[in-house]
Amino acid sequence: MVRRLRAAPNLYTIPAGVPFARSLAQGVLERYGDDPDRLARVTVLLPTRRAARTLREEFLRLTEGRPLMLPTMRPVGDVDEDELLFFAPAVEAELNLPPPTPPIWRQLTLTRLVQEWQQRSRGEAMHPAQAAVLASELGRFLDQVAIEGLAFTALDNLVKENFATHWQKTLDFLDIVGSAWPAIVAERGYIDGAERRTRLTEALIGLWSTQPPDEPVIAAGSTGSLPATARLLALVARLPEGAVVLPGLDIDLDQESWDAIDPTHPQYTMKALLSGPMGAVREEVRLWREADRTPNLNERRQLLREALRPAATTTAWPEIAIDRKRALKGLRRIDAPGPREEAGVIALLMREALETPERTAALITPDRSLARRVAGELKRWDIAVDDSAGVPLNHTPPGAFLGLTADMAAERFA
Repeated sequence: MVRRLRAAPNLYTIPAGVPFARSLAQGVLERYGDDPDRLARVTVLLPTRRAARTLREEFLRLTEGRPLMLPTMRPVGDVDEDELLFFAPAVEAELNLPPPTPPIWRQLTLTRLVQEWQQRSRGEAMHPAQAAVLASELGRFLDQVAIEGLAFTALDNLVKENFATHWQKTLDFLDIVGSAWPAIVAERGYIDGAERRTRLTEALIGLWSTQPPDEPVIAAGSTGSLPATARLLALVARLPEGAVVLPGLDIDLDQESWDAIDPTHPQYTMKALLSGPMGAVREEVRLWREADRTPNLNERRQLLREALRPAATTTAWPEIAIDRKRALKGLRRIDAPGPREEAGVIALLMREALETPERTAALITPDRSLARRVAGELKRWDIAVDDSAGVPLNHTPPGAFLGLTADMAAERFA
């Protein structure tokens, strides 16, 4: 029997305020948990490796540690080229694609090219440290171009049409990755890792389009911000046993405001995914679990929705009534005079949470310095925390020792 793709996408969302990983795990168990064999054949595609680890922990927590054949959990957003090898098309593509550029070789080669460009264009040498920094930025730019499926040939017209003449210097610098770099990579028989991952993803899309898998495939947590990922999500949503679970899509926002959402709005990526590759409308998206209808969070969701309302529809604010006490219940604002006091307050709050049996606490912050300060404060009470972002090499004892030794040598033992 030939399996065919769905005519309409199978779309769900987990509302904001509901623990995403826990709700996702509960929904998978409710749908497939009665049949251990079928549960083990489910594939869950997640944005990152960290998301896969979190979901695995939620499964274990929900089953209270009982032995369980877990679904296959794979990262999509930051997947390495061999992460896709468990799919047949990726194996075929792997055999036909050159190996990825070694990271160290790429960094050193780009550094050398930057130094050569500086010497050629300005007649002066560039310090290796500065060249290495510029090489790292060039590498990131190179990856972004490959991920977005763009071409360097468009840069010339962009500068000529829209910018002043002095931008030509920037264009000359970017010519390093526009012309020189592809030739060097091809000569060595390599291909950039970002481009390679994109090709592997496209290979997977090609196979699933003609030979849909028999097993359930669930893509969860991704918003399709990358073109290749968006196309993969659109396909998964139409697989015979496929589903896409979007994170926190606002299905209650009025239509006028939804239409007015622009690229600066946090819902824009999902709006673009639905109207673009998915070919769907918001009304087709259902709740992943009916139990996720949480009336106690409605006031807070409404407050956040109004705070993020597009400027074009803010005229509706005077007509909206929000119970601020209910919306802000459980939230606390603390103004700290400095980073040391800020870290100390956070550490005290986390310690207070741990004094309640079976209660946990988590610190979510983009400030790595603050995270390290809080971890240091917690050590005063013999509380060890798991930093999911890892510890930078220069903050480990061996790394700190090597750094100090290098400083000593650079200062000629002053």
